[in-house]
Amino acid sequence: MDDDTQELIAIQQELSGISSRLRKIFPSTHPQFDSVFEDVGAAGYYIREAGYRLESVLMTVQGDSAGSTSDAESGENEIE
Repeated sequence: MDDDTQELIAIQQELSGISSRLRKIFPSTHPQFDSVFEDVGAAGYYIREAGYRLESVLMTVQGDSAGSTSDAESGENEIE
């Protein structure tokens, strides 16, 4: 696993932790839950969306790193 992949996985884990922390800070029983519900919900949505986007990046990076060796060996990425 290369450094890029490890960094992406670490970021995904951090985002998941942030999402969990938000849910713990503002459970439905929190006295200000109704006041912050929309904003906390939006933050949670964007955190999840960022995780999905990072997953896509991770798949691309892993695919490129696996394919770059075979492409280089076969000469497929040479410009003609």
